[in-house]
Amino acid sequence: MTAGQGATIFLIGRVADAIVSLVMGNISDNVYKYKIGRMFGRRHLFILIAAPSVLIAITMWVAGMNFWYYLISYLIVTVLMSTLQIPWETLPNEMTKNFNERTKMSTSRMVIAGLGNMLTQFVPAFLFKYFPKTSPEPYILMQAIFSVVTFFLILITYHSTWEHFVTKSEAKKLEAEALAENNGQKPNLKSELKNYFSTFRIKTFRLHMGIYLSSYFAAQLFTTVFVYYIVYVLGKTTATSGFLQSLSIVSIPVTIIAGFAITKFSYRALDLFGFSLILISAIDWGFVAYVRPAGEMAWLIVGMVFYEIGLYILYFAPWNAFPFIPDLDTLVTGKNRAGLFASVMTFINQISVEIAGVVAGYLLDFAHFRQSTSGAVTQPQSAINMITFIVSGGVGIMIILAMFFVSRFHLSKKTFKILAAELVRLQKGGSMKDVDPHTKAVCEDLTGVKYDSIEFWKKNDLPDNNSKM
Repeated sequence: MTAGQGATIFLIGRVADAIVSLVMGNISDNVYKYKIGRMFGRRHLFILIAAPSVLIAITMWVAGMNFWYYLISYLIVTVLMSTLQIPWETLPNEMTKNFNERTKMSTSRMVIAGLGNMLTQFVPAFLFKYFPKTSPEPYILMQAIFSVVTFFLILITYHSTWEHFVTKSEAKKLEAEALAENNGQKPNLKSELKNYFSTFRIKTFRLHMGIYLSSYFAAQLFTTVFVYYIVYVLGKTTATSGFLQSLSIVSIPVTIIAGFAITKFSYRALDLFGFSLILISAIDWGFVAYVRPAGEMAWLIVGMVFYEIGLYILYFAPWNAFPFIPDLDTLVTGKNRAGLFASVMTFINQISVEIAGVVAGYLLDFAHFRQSTSGAVTQPQSAINMITFIVSGGVGIMIILAMFFVSRFHLSKKTFKILAAELVRLQKGGSMKDVDPHTKAVCEDLTGVKYDSIEFWKKNDLPDNNSKM
């Protein structure tokens, strides 16, 4: 295939992935309406359905097929993996309400993911010792190994995790509440779009997305231009870039330590620490580029260690904090909409990452960057300045923006415990009038919604409800 055909496959796949990710959460949240959803569970049903997708992925690596074969096989795998991802991300929210237990789950997940990432680098390197790099055989063999292992891992996940199974009577009650909220009308496109936008009513989610998007945008800018920085700005080899990026081995100990730290400190403290390290590394890249100090390699190693530690805190914190945010929404709406929140977060992340890559590309084009497959090309000073600006200034600006959002982020073990206790009290029929003033203030700060304006729990104060109690 031509490079254009290959790019087209990835583009169509990205669009399909974004669309499926957006709608999947809503589907997962509402599949309890059907018998199959109540039988297998709202989340586990889709985990089971998507399990074969990792085996289908093997077909993508069959050599000598045409454009349509690769497009269709790639789309099938992409759509099924999106079907798996969104329900899977909601599992911590389903499995426990305890802060420490959720943190342990998320930390364990990310440590094992880190080990998996190391495996995906080791296996190709091992196979290429026995096969020519121009041969298609190591690729299909590699995918077969990964697919079979992952298939069994998904089945283990299916059988070793749990969720709340909605009963038939609960389903009828939820359906009646949904109709009442929508003025007796069944859901339509307008109401579904309103549903997605309603997630931003929660203040903590708005701040969470601000932190998530600005920090991930910074990481994508760095990823896009770092090799250019090493090769064209500093005049070193791609091997040097590879060595520096291999320092990502710190990911596993950093993730474990972060998992422990988050039970002792707030997300705000952890994020500010991690972002400060990235900011220092950004300053370091600019310093090395313009000053060219003695012991240049030592400066690069220190900068990269700081960056990698900050980066894995950046990766850890958002997905560790996320399972607690749907509970804030439950306090406001009375619903479990974890799937919807996961969809919105994943969709916006996919769009923002693509935008970051495009922004970096256009900035390089504007600076007259010269593309070369061999790397043996002299860049104009404008391109060298732009690369330095992106890897230092661009990353630094986005991290400072993330730190601004973090400074206003008040979700922590302490505040969540207060909100969770209030949610349980209301779910058991407690009166909104009996709320503790401090609890009320915490709930309003985390949700951004006035406590007295929450309509859902006012039914607890109705006379017939109190007589039943």
